[in-house]
Amino acid sequence: MKLVKSLLLGSAAGLVAVAGASAADLGVKKPTAVEYVKTCPTYGAGFFVVPGTTSCLKIVGRVRADYIFNNDLTRAADKNTFRARGYFGYDHRTATEYGLLRTYVRGFIGRDNNAAYAPVLEYAFIQFGGLTAGRVTPVWEHGWAWSFIGGGAVGTFSDISYVNSIGYTASFGGGFSATIALDSAAERRTSITGGAYAGQAMPDVVGKLAYDASWGSAYVAGAVHQIRTSTFVGGVYPGTKYGWAISGGVKFNLPMLTKGSNLWLNAAYADGASSYTGWGGGTVGQFAIVTSDARIIGTSLRTTRTWTIGGGAQVYFTPTIWGGVIAGYGQHDASGAANTIRAWDVTGTVGWTPVAGFLIGGEVTYRNVSASAGVIPAGTNRDNFQGRIRFQRDF
Repeated sequence: MKLVKSLLLGSAAGLVAVAGASAADLGVKKPTAVEYVKTCPTYGAGFFVVPGTTSCLKIVGRVRADYIFNNDLTRAADKNTFRARGYFGYDHRTATEYGLLRTYVRGFIGRDNNAAYAPVLEYAFIQFGGLTAGRVTPVWEHGWAWSFIGGGAVGTFSDISYVNSIGYTASFGGGFSATIALDSAAERRTSITGGAYAGQAMPDVVGKLAYDASWGSAYVAGAVHQIRTSTFVGGVYPGTKYGWAISGGVKFNLPMLTKGSNLWLNAAYADGASSYTGWGGGTVGQFAIVTSDARIIGTSLRTTRTWTIGGGAQVYFTPTIWGGVIAGYGQHDASGAANTIRAWDVTGTVGWTPVAGFLIGGEVTYRNVSASAGVIPAGTNRDNFQGRIRFQRDF
């Protein structure tokens, strides 16, 4: 009996030893460590570290719903518009030994009443230190106008919101900075009366000096725009002209009223570069008017002179409720007799942010345009009202 027990115990021990050896030979795979998404507070809320890199990313988006109403000029035109837009994009940032490397993209798709439109690219730019290249808000703009209206205003900003550009900004400390940029000239063209623009041969050259401090901001900007026609007149092409524009403005913060309240003023003058003063869109509000950079007279180009002045005041009644007024006046003087166009407008806006990133607002604009006979088409109503109610969610 003892012999049987010894044999059984010896067999069991041998089996355990063999099994242990087999397990050691096969190896046991350790659990893979879970890589959790880390936040990136360096660049603000919403950024997270891209797994496996030192870069940070933020997904950006917006939904905007507008109800727009106006006393349009023709019976066939819609007097009210239901607008819906969906915005999408990202902000990608990497710290390098040369400074911040940033890539930003944002576009939108939308529908107005029964008309849908293709995706629109707002921003697509790379920043590397002081260098910025891609599609951006023009250096020329001061960025202080907070009204909802995007075009047709007089004296408050120029007539484009985005431009393809390459530029460099140098910061000197103490709030001072200087920017030089080459912008797409084609996006700044209006028209040549009696002719047509030739192909783009030179970009617009834009420069800006800016100062930012606790009390507010100030700037002066200038631009050069080439006027070159493809129209053959009297056996020659009229000689190339170089239009120019200059602008300046100041903004005052008014914390003695309430936090966020401000007041700003700006003015601009252009000779052969009408877009820079807000006269480049071919329309002012609902008015179909003729604007130009130059006119062909004989075999020469004669430039158009324009100027505008504007300003706005914004007051925060509570930390989440604000209201404001923006007003502007402008004049378009094309070469030749009786070609002056004058326009002025006043816009009142209110906004409420019940929660962070969500805006509910309303706006009403009154606009008047007066001009010499023939500049505004016959039968045009020279007084125009436009308003909108806006709901907007940003993330």
